[in-house]
Amino acid sequence: MYANSYSKDSVDYYINEAKIYSYTDFKRAENCLNKAAKIADQLKDKNLIAEVIFNRAANHYIIGSYDVALKNFLEASELFESKNNQLGIAKCLMGKGIILQGIGRDKEAIENFTKSIAICRKIKNDKFTTKNLLNLGVSYINLKNYNEAYKKFSESLKISKKKAQIDDYHMGLNKLGQVHFFKKNLDSALYYYKKVIDDSDKPNLWEVSFAVSGIAETYLEKGNYPEAINYGLNGYQSAVKVQAKWDIARAAEILSRVYRQQNDFKNAYNYLKINKKYNDSLYAESKIKEINILQLEAKEAENQKLSAKAEIAQQKLNNTRIFVGFIFFLLISLLIFIYQYSKYTTQKEKLYKQIDAKNKEIESQQSMIISQNSALEELNQTKNKLFSVLSHDLKSPMNSLLQVIELNKDEDLTKEEQAVIYEHLHKQVEGTSLMLNNILSWASSQIDGAKVKLEKVEINQIIDETVNSLYRDAFKKKISFLHDKKDIHFVNADIGQTRIILQNILANALKYAPLNSKIEIFYSEEDKYQNVHIRDFGDGINQSKIQEIISFDKRLSSEKGTSMEEGTGLGLLLVKQFLLNNKGKLDIKSTEGKMTEFVISFLKHHS
Repeated sequence: MYANSYSKDSVDYYINEAKIYSYTDFKRAENCLNKAAKIADQLKDKNLIAEVIFNRAANHYIIGSYDVALKNFLEASELFESKNNQLGIAKCLMGKGIILQGIGRDKEAIENFTKSIAICRKIKNDKFTTKNLLNLGVSYINLKNYNEAYKKFSESLKISKKKAQIDDYHMGLNKLGQVHFFKKNLDSALYYYKKVIDDSDKPNLWEVSFAVSGIAETYLEKGNYPEAINYGLNGYQSAVKVQAKWDIARAAEILSRVYRQQNDFKNAYNYLKINKKYNDSLYAESKIKEINILQLEAKEAENQKLSAKAEIAQQKLNNTRIFVGFIFFLLISLLIFIYQYSKYTTQKEKLYKQIDAKNKEIESQQSMIISQNSALEELNQTKNKLFSVLSHDLKSPMNSLLQVIELNKDEDLTKEEQAVIYEHLHKQVEGTSLMLNNILSWASSQIDGAKVKLEKVEINQIIDETVNSLYRDAFKKKISFLHDKKDIHFVNADIGQTRIILQNILANALKYAPLNSKIEIFYSEEDKYQNVHIRDFGDGINQSKIQEIISFDKRLSSEKGTSMEEGTGLGLLLVKQFLLNNKGKLDIKSTEGKMTEFVISFLKHHS
């Protein structure tokens, strides 16, 4: 059905016909590829010719003819490169990788798979990304790196299931079962193997053989010998049908071990002979093919050297021609220059003296301008910082006061409401007044150019003062502050800048905390630092935004809060600058949809 979706007597049609038979009938698959090759040659399309050669390589790989497969992969790769066919190049890298894997050179194979994955992800090809991940996992199994193998198989399984890549999906299940077997997770191994044979999408005979033999081996390990024999025989028969020598040897070895455990030495011996027969055949073939592969690689390297030498020789010839032309041009130019130079020498000397005097005058003026600009820039930055801090930290409290005054002016409040609101207003004004004093103190230090003054500061007290200044907004959103004050903590910091740091972080937490929630404030210690943790339970921050906050030293765009609160985007920039001034640091931990935790670290105060 898959093949019939293409026009008959086309290259694609015969390639997909070949894929149908590649696991069960090598000769029939090869016949289909020969027909595809004739059509591709008639069309003189290098991409189609390379595609046929690539599939012929894959067909030979399935039956274990690694040397023939590698030769075809290299030939296809050269054609794909000539047409800059990125997918074709990626497929051939994968092909070279599986050949290297087949002869035990897994580290080199991993390099080829990794390069292939990079190209596939760049061109967004999920199919061959999945296949490369599977091949990577197999190489990691061969290197006994089971944890890395598990990651690659799990990632491939996720993509193949989403994209309905049935064969790759079944292979991923089989390989996860194998990883669990090697890690002694026998029940998990059975679960993945049985998912293959029970799948409603019928697996190919190769994957059936692998899964059934895997189940037999797992039951052998569990001591369930009747089930091990039952599945072992099925696995052996499937391997014989698919003509896969490695799978036949594996199934025979498992059956031999099972029969030996049951003291059936006759059957154990018979299957051991079968195992030895195929293992000896595989060993002999692998040695011959490894020699052929090495010879082929050596020939390819020699061809590359010859091509490189030819290119170098041609380049040298081109360079010689360019050099001769350049010398001729240089001589003509030199003669003209000498003539002109002798004619105008006197005039040029006079002109150079005038230019030199002008340059010295300009340099003197530039030095004066640079000095003046530097002083003006410093004054301008101080002014901008002062106004930004005042507008940022006084905007919300002043809006609150204005709203209460307007309500009272319109006489919309009862005496009871007035009593409650004035009580809240008193706390808000008290906190705002304290905050205003802090800001003015800091602003004064900025204008006067005072340095940061590190002193002993009780951090608990500053947090309590800051929480009081945020009382109204917290009451409005029904948010409670849970402040762990079991111990008193002292830090070594500038008290004014410390207040502004905590004011901004707590206000930020309040802004993004959901209604009827809480904000937790607690402490931890490191060797040099006293840490303050401020945690809200809002929607969290994604990792790219966290990286932007941590990395950038500019004003950030401000997002609206959970009650549509506006912001200036200045607060976190002030926090970063003042922490830098105080030799502190900032860390952000977040789980999207659950919580955000800011960790502010100040230097410890040592008594």
